[in-house]
Amino acid sequence: PVDTYLTTLGIRTPIFDAAAGFSLNGQSMKIRGVNMHHDLGALGAAVNARAIERQVQILKSMGVNAIRTAHNPPAPELLDITDRLGVLILEEAFDTWQQTKTANDYGLYFNDWAQRDIQAMVERDRNHPSVILWSIGNEVGGSTTTTAQSLKNWVLAEDTTRPVTWASNKMAGPHVSEGDDRDVAALLDVVGYNYAPYAGDYDADHSAHPTW
Repeated sequence: PVDTYLTTLGIRTPIFDAAAGFSLNGQSMKIRGVNMHHDLGALGAAVNARAIERQVQILKSMGVNAIRTAHNPPAPELLDITDRLGVLILEEAFDTWQQTKTANDYGLYFNDWAQRDIQAMVERDRNHPSVILWSIGNEVGGSTTTTAQSLKNWVLAEDTTRPVTWASNKMAGPHVSEGDDRDVAALLDVVGYNYAPYAGDYDADHSAHPTW
């Protein structure tokens, strides 16, 4: 042998259906998820596999069956643990696109690095069965359909087996945007809403956009 590579393998079929909702392996399922940032409390951001496992175990005991990573590729140890414990993952790439949120954030480098970084994330993690969705961004300012389509295309070049989504905080309520964010939403496979507690928004949007 010149080279040997061992990887875990999981067989599962997650389906998002605009009429029937989400199902896993043919069984209807409600996703009860949390958004978990990359930190370990008093231990800081350094990776400690047992501390991550403890977090996931506590979340499972609360009824959580899914985690959205925030807002960057997670530690690979997290995905090894969620594969083993049976927790679903929405894996998120970016907190900004071209528009910055703080003085020295990723927005300064997005144009140069976005394709390399998002494809490296997908290539690294596409064998993890716990990953069921790729997210191209969280509450990005200055969103455009051009950038969204590029990001989606870069993801699909590495993995066509999972849907692409994002997290938007301008889909409902007083900050609703009739332009950019909703235009981006129409390009994606699964529409992502942040902070949309207003009764009727989901039903009204689904009526207006039956494929969402």
